[in-house]
Amino acid sequence: MLRGTWDYHRRLEAYRGWLQGLSAAGVRVANPAGLVEWNLDKAYLDSLAAGGIRTPGQTVLPLDRQALADFMDERGWREAVVKPTSGASGHGVRLVAREEIEAVWPEIAESVAPHRLLVQEFIGTVRTSGQISFVFFDGTFSHAAQLIPRAGEFRINSAFQPEKRAYRPAAGELAQAVDVLEKLPQRPLYARIDGIFDGSDFVLLEAEVNEPALFLDLDPEAGRRFAAASLAWAAR
Repeated sequence: MLRGTWDYHRRLEAYRGWLQGLSAAGVRVANPAGLVEWNLDKAYLDSLAAGGIRTPGQTVLPLDRQALADFMDERGWREAVVKPTSGASGHGVRLVAREEIEAVWPEIAESVAPHRLLVQEFIGTVRTSGQISFVFFDGTFSHAAQLIPRAGEFRINSAFQPEKRAYRPAAGELAQAVDVLEKLPQRPLYARIDGIFDGSDFVLLEAEVNEPALFLDLDPEAGRRFAAASLAWAAR
């Protein structure tokens, strides 16, 4: 079971090769090694968007300053979220204004390399409503978390100390997260579906099946559900 891989992006090819080695050896892995490998590059969001899932406006670019400036001009964006296509724990994630690209480019390039650059629309409701994370075990919803960024911040990774609390989704909200889960290439034993609500519409930010924190501390029965799902998976 893959549960402690938070530095995978620093040795991405070695990690990918290790996963492929597990598959070649016939080792049974949770989550499935092929699904995890698909999840390693955030360009997977484009494939989910093609399947009808709403994601932020976005593109994947080579690590090129002019390409970033040209894309923001094309979209008419005054600011955008930039991040490496492979990364964990908020590494390299920042909000950049169009007019500051040239000044901050050395910092962006250093934090993103050796990966490509993912550029995403900034959806301001994250500052007030935060991110909702839906946790599923073997295809069944377990619990959800709401992460509210600190004042003046938009990132909700643990390094940025967001407010974290249990969240009870409405039926329509949960249905949208289930739709994301069902469009993954394979069924995961455990998954975290992260997004922002823009009105009543769920905007997918991540579908985490490689290294998700599962917020087991927010629901007293969550650990038992995870254990039961894991034992049932192992017995199949």
